Amino acid sequence: MRPTGFVTAVLLAAASCSAFAPRQSASSIGHDPTAAPIETRLCMNKKKKSSRKKTGGKGFGGGGSVSALTSPSDDFPVMPKAKPNFRYAGTIRPGAQSARRIVPTDRINKIPDYANDGIPRNRPALFPWVIETKSPDEIEKMRASGRCAREVLDMAGRAVKPGVTTDEIDRLVHELSIENGAYPSPLNYHNFPKSCCTSVNEVICHGIPDNRPLEEGDIVNIDITCYLNGYHGDCSEMFVVGGEAALDNKGRRLIQSTYDCWVQALNFVKPGNDYKDIGAIIEDHVVEQGFTTVKSFCGHGVGSVFHTNPNILHYRNSEPAGKMAAGHTFTIEPMICEGSADYLLWDDEWTATTRDGGRSAQFEHTLLITPDGVEALTGKIETSPVQFWERESEFHNGVWLGTSASAKEREAKLNSSLLAS
Repeated sequence: MRPTGFVTAVLLAAASCSAFAPRQSASSIGHDPTAAPIETRLCMNKKKKSSRKKTGGKGFGGGGSVSALTSPSDDFPVMPKAKPNFRYAGTIRPGAQSARRIVPTDRINKIPDYANDGIPRNRPALFPWVIETKSPDEIEKMRASGRCAREVLDMAGRAVKPGVTTDEIDRLVHELSIENGAYPSPLNYHNFPKSCCTSVNEVICHGIPDNRPLEEGDIVNIDITCYLNGYHGDCSEMFVVGGEAALDNKGRRLIQSTYDCWVQALNFVKPGNDYKDIGAIIEDHVVEQGFTTVKSFCGHGVGSVFHTNPNILHYRNSEPAGKMAAGHTFTIEPMICEGSADYLLWDDEWTATTRDGGRSAQFEHTLLITPDGVEALTGKIETSPVQFWERESEFHNGVWLGTSASAKEREAKLNSSLLAS
């Protein structure tokens, strides 16, 4: 039972200075539910238990802090940390990871504060209802970073084919981000070793790209964030290896239900609504479809800081997350599961899978609240693919760009082109 009122708000604020981390529960302590609680710290989009020290974490393949700006001492593939008796939930296993990729600083006009040692310095406001309002200049910079992230995500999706490794996708993501003048935000964030997250089948989130070849029928979420001109643009999408025909019926229903609950939540966003009410929209839909929503990871505010207020919970809740207002920028990114929504954390301290091995799906946009609704800053563009879940959704036909007047106008023009092709 949780405390209520002001005490709840203070505890929530103290537990969630970012949004890349898990809640503390037996289901989040890897394969041993009797393990003692560990210090809670925020990493990526979850209130994540971690034994890593405040030096930035153990990082990739060893101890101490690492840098994304200098060449690693070893340039050969490394197997991630894993106990020999670790009980994996499904069929996915950790593979060999290539050496950490380097960001050439002469090609990037601004790098995030954690690039050199893995330690983010900027923290959210103490109270979770205190949310930054972006200025017009900041909004324009976020439009640019969002567009960059969309271009990189679309490129990564086109690379998804049987036999292609997620490490190869990460290489493409890294190179295109830099070509666009952007820093790939996940790289070295709390020492995360790669430039994107690739979460295959039962992996809920934070999958580390490695040398496992994708197989026909796999479903994979690719999570891209680009840091351009001092601002992050964050988005993710599902892809089916081998195309729509390679997917079984339950996998199709899982992705469609995830997309549909997400679109309903996106349509709810407008000034004056409560952030906490997003969760009920998501949970009510997926439960009715026979699926579950992950409660240990959340969406988050985003801007010059990768993860900040508000925290967006994807389940029914009464947490004091504040009210929506024009100028707020944040993500909604529900993680929906075939079976149990409890997670299993691998020994690499990043990869979270479902505890029962069932598959998981996820979508994400960076959103901007406007006076008359909401816009997707990472929305699809003229060269983006239209997926079956966008064509077949009963809640929105075609790509979704927002509910504001300007977004609806752009959306109508884009869909008239994309849906005709």
